[in-house]
This record gives sequence, C-alpha cells and structure tokens, in this order.
Amino acid sequence: YRSIYSCRWWGTFIMTARNILKLSELRSETDLINPNSGYDLIFLNDFMIDANIGVYKHEKIKSQPLRINIIAKVKNPKKINDDKLYSVVCYNQISKKIKKIIKSGHTILLEKLAEKIFQECFKNKRIQTMKIRLEKLDAIQEAESAGIEVERSRSE
Repeated sequence: YRSIYSCRWWGTFIMTARNILKLSELRSETDLINPNSGYDLIFLNDFMIDANIGVYKHEKIKSQPLRINIIAKVKNPKKINDDKLYSVVCYNQISKKIKKIIKSGHTILLEKLAEKIFQECFKNKRIQTMKIRLEKLDAIQEAESAGIEVERSRSE
C-alpha cells in the first residue's frame, strides 16, 4: 500500500504500511500525561482595591485606586480533590491576603507592597514563582496607569 500526498507546508509525504497510524496502538489520553511533570498557573486579573500607598503628601492623606494582577506558578498535588479546597492553591485566598496587607496601613512604595505580597503568598510551599503587576490608576493624569511588574521565585 503506497500513496503520495503533497501540500505546501508539509512537503511530500509518502504513506506506507509502516507509517500508517493503527488504532490498536493508540494509548488513552491520560497515559500520555506524566503526572509528575508540569505546573498549574493560578491568576488574579484586574483585582481593584483602594490603597493607602505613595510617597507624596496627597497620597498619604487619601487612598487611591490600585489594580493588581498576579500569576503564580504552582506545584499542585497529583490528585485534586473537589471536596477539599486546601488540596489546591486558591486564588480567593490570595485575594484575601492582599486585602489584609492593604488594610494593615500605608505603604510608601509599590515595590514594598509587592514584597509584602510575595512574603505572604510564599508561605504556601506549593507556590514556586509569582509575577505581580501593581498599577496606580490616578498617578499620572495623562496615563491610564503607572506601576511596576515584579517576578520572584522560591529560593531552594
């Protein structure tokens, strides 16, 4: 059995009895996944909160809107249990930690706020890497936002 197929992006492919995929040789989709590999990405997008943050006098008097985006690279357990929330890293728990940090008082620098969030979140041993983007929405009149983006990884 031999057929020739041609297409622009593939080139010429010669089909022979040796390269025909046999259904009996297929493995199930879950057999193709190594349960010990990979990570999950947990994210929190456009989390809006008023914060007492900034170095300028007017920033120390009045809170200002802050937009927070977080991506966390997480090593979750091999088996996820729907009945036990603690079996995964929960984005809602991350948002609660951020609220607690913001409510704890004035922070001068966005960089310091990011470090506080890292410290709190890295208490969870499954979080391997985090990227935090903090944006002040009222910092510069001519800009939609101004801020920082910082990434940290767990020290071994």
